[in-house]
Amino acid sequence: MLGFIISTIAFSIAVYALNRHFDAQSRDSSQSRKILIMSLATAFSIGVGWVVDKLDGDADRPHPSVATVVQSGDPIQVIKLLAGMN
Repeated sequence: MLGFIISTIAFSIAVYALNRHFDAQSRDSSQSRKILIMSLATAFSIGVGWVVDKLDGDADRPHPSVATVVQSGDPIQVIKLLAGMN
């Protein structure tokens, strides 16, 4: 959860910084510029989330396989798996 919160904040900061950078270069505000900013900010956010997970220890935790969760029949585990909260 911590990785999600920090990566969301990092995404907003990256969008702001990239917009300021491209505005300083006097580039037109076109659709391709918006897609580029969104793509770069998303990549940055994913990287920040990965680093936070590594530092927090969540990335090293073993995650159950989909087959194991479905065969267990536990609806709470299935919901956690679908939500990505394992």
